[in-house]
Amino acid sequence: MSQSTVARRYATALYEEADDTGVLEDVDDDVLMLRESLGSTGELSRFFRSPVISKEKKEAVIQRLLGDRVGELIVRFLRLLVHKDRETMTKEVLDAYQSLRDEQQGVVNAHVTVAHPIPEEDREALIDTLETQTGKSVRLHLQENPELVGGVVIRIGDHVYDGSVRNKLSNLHDRLQQSALEGDLDGHEA
Repeated sequence: MSQSTVARRYATALYEEADDTGVLEDVDDDVLMLRESLGSTGELSRFFRSPVISKEKKEAVIQRLLGDRVGELIVRFLRLLVHKDRETMTKEVLDAYQSLRDEQQGVVNAHVTVAHPIPEEDREALIDTLETQTGKSVRLHLQENPELVGGVVIRIGDHVYDGSVRNKLSNLHDRLQQSALEGDLDGHEA
């Protein structure tokens, strides 16, 4: 069984338990906080992945560190992952949970790369446009890359729109080279 399948099963189990016990919104918040913690520092990720730390120690640390910061269901869930030797998949399970909830709530993640910072009103206009195009709520992830020169690159799922100046210049360069090549071929045939 693939890791993504296993992660999805654990995420579904977490969702079902949260829904059954009426703590879905709390679990959503806890998952968001844990995902941010796993992404911002490597410490928590290294802790879950360490083969040197015993199961008992990991469970005790989870209880001590997170017991007051997240709900009981999340603490039990993380301890279950440790007990089942799946703690190395914590990030994947939390990501799968977020994907599951996004699907249910009609949310898509739009990863947008721009050359320069954009004003807040332009961000809002971009979100409105993307929501109209996708028919879903958009969670915007903005990143700057000066190498784009100008324009924007948008990735939503597997779809990419590259409206960057760099891409347009590259396409123009390719067309000019193709045109020159065709001209050379036409000149040699005469």
